[in-house]
Amino acid sequence: MKKICLFIPYMTGFGGTETVITNLFTEYNRSQSDATLSLVNIGGFENGTWLEEVKDKKIIWLSKNKWLRKIQYALFLPLILYRQIKSKEVDIVISTNPVMWFLLFWIKKITHQNYQVMSWYHYSLSSKNVAQPLLKSADGYLAISTGIAKQIVASGISEDKVKTVFNPILKKSTSIPRTQANEKCRFIYVGRVMLDGQKNLRATFEALSKVHGDWQLDVIGNGYSLEMQTFLTELGIKSNVKFSGFKEDVWSNLRAVDGLVLSSKYEGFPMVLNESISVGIPVLAFDCPTGPADIVNSQNGILVPTDNQAAFVAELQKFIDRRYDFTKLNKIKNSIEKFYSENYFLTFMKSLDN
Repeated sequence: MKKICLFIPYMTGFGGTETVITNLFTEYNRSQSDATLSLVNIGGFENGTWLEEVKDKKIIWLSKNKWLRKIQYALFLPLILYRQIKSKEVDIVISTNPVMWFLLFWIKKITHQNYQVMSWYHYSLSSKNVAQPLLKSADGYLAISTGIAKQIVASGISEDKVKTVFNPILKKSTSIPRTQANEKCRFIYVGRVMLDGQKNLRATFEALSKVHGDWQLDVIGNGYSLEMQTFLTELGIKSNVKFSGFKEDVWSNLRAVDGLVLSSKYEGFPMVLNESISVGIPVLAFDCPTGPADIVNSQNGILVPTDNQAAFVAELQKFIDRRYDFTKLNKIKNSIEKFYSENYFLTFMKSLDN
């Protein structure tokens, strides 16, 4: 029986990586595999509902203060990892964190153990680079998008060590229709609410300030700030933008939506695009590195070149003018058939074979 353990650092509980882990363990619980899959979380979390599907888990709590937690990692992480490895006697360890897979790799070397170390990085290397000594300290690499796979190979890793395993999405019965022609065009954003940085909502707000017609943007996620309120007031669109905060179940509570917008500067594999498409909502996104190009096609949405604000404005205007026919909900939902997770655990397991 193959024993597999996933090692992860502190997680907020609100991100795409958490969704992927939930989906992986959901499929594992349904599978007939004779492998065992467990999880070790070193650091803890802010919200733990995403761990409900994980039956075999170990939570090692560190400080909730970010800086104190970093000190604890520096002082204690090697010892914690060594003790966990010694107690579990695993065949394969997987980690989303470069420092963790680096330490697990060298613990194996120093202690002459036989487990395999797999890197499972969830970010674009061009935006969140991994130092070469860390990157190269793994036996194999699970890439969550074709873009990340190419980046890993370009960094000097042998192509035969890299397997592309797209993050899974659970098939949903929910279908969200478009608004009526006499209603406001309704856009949504779902994710961390960041005016700048990775999520780059500034680009979405600026683009929307340049369109004409009747529209509304619902922003679903944590991070609303006074700076954002001031910026929206300056643009003259504050009354068009509604902030709803974080919601455990976003999709089943939506009535009618015309499109999800994503103006990120970079992604790994943006799960929110697949989540949106899986309920029949088309997407409008920057073609940032990496991930959107694997997901978005003519059946489910529009990609615009990263940072091409004029193109983004033009595409938003087409949605508002209802020049796109994204009314065939099943066609939208079926456009990501390859990402649905019925066979994901089997695919994931095969990717771990030498």
